[in-house]
Amino acid sequence: MVPNMRFYVISIVAIFAALGIGIYIGFTIDAQDFVVEQKEEIAAKIEETFEFLRDENQGLKISLKELEDKNSNYEYFIDSTYQEIVKGKLAGTKVAIIETNADYVYSGIGQILDIAGASVVNVTTITDRIMNKDILKDILEGLDLYVSDNVLITNSVEELTKSIINGEETQLVKKMVEQGIIDVVGLINEPVDYIIIAGGSIKENKDRIGLVDRTIINTARNMEKQIIGIEKSNTEYSYMEAYKKYRISTVDNIDTSIGKVSLILAMEGRPGNYGIKSTAEDLIPKLTPVLENSEESENE
Repeated sequence: MVPNMRFYVISIVAIFAALGIGIYIGFTIDAQDFVVEQKEEIAAKIEETFEFLRDENQGLKISLKELEDKNSNYEYFIDSTYQEIVKGKLAGTKVAIIETNADYVYSGIGQILDIAGASVVNVTTITDRIMNKDILKDILEGLDLYVSDNVLITNSVEELTKSIINGEETQLVKKMVEQGIIDVVGLINEPVDYIIIAGGSIKENKDRIGLVDRTIINTARNMEKQIIGIEKSNTEYSYMEAYKKYRISTVDNIDTSIGKVSLILAMEGRPGNYGIKSTAEDLIPKLTPVLENSEESENE
């Protein structure tokens, strides 16, 4: 009896199906073995990398500790010697400090100035009321002084600066004290040789810098008095860029021992922009011979 064609077709299909299933099963088993091997290799590499990073982190911690120890030694050395560096360098110099806003207090620099032989005659803080034209206008009119609105602030600041420099408290300045526009520690009763203008604020106020700080700087220059700008290292809004633009010496880290030394050396006759901020040109003045005419050098 001749086999049915259908029988052969089914047989052939069954054979190929069996082969396909066998190949698939074999491939799956091999693939599973491959995946397991890859997982093991990846796990080994991750563990190796982790060990490396852990060792590197430990090394960095040791390096950081060494740097911290060195830094502590440097700070101890500076704190122990900076007073000797500045001692007597400003002997006989009479200084006035003008804080152009009340955001930061700078009266603490009086100690380093005292060690340098200078005397702080007065510390004047200009409050936010300086920007109130109505208050200024009422004061001036009460003194029979009439000034146009566009120069109310600058004229008042100019007279204040002249009063401080000359050591003569004018009626306008007295009224500014009474109205809380300014606060004065000390007396405005004797001329000063040097103005320290202390800036930096919590909020940006370019108009105020132009009306108040710039007027102080220009007035001091016109009266041929030296002036230097300072601020603390942690001020929210820095005035150093503006002060540098107005071409005066600056110290932007006056709250540090290095900043205090920079202040005294700069006042002694080493003009420049010192500190740690982007506007600084050097960390600290170089101990080179003092310039005979530092004011002229600043304006070149």
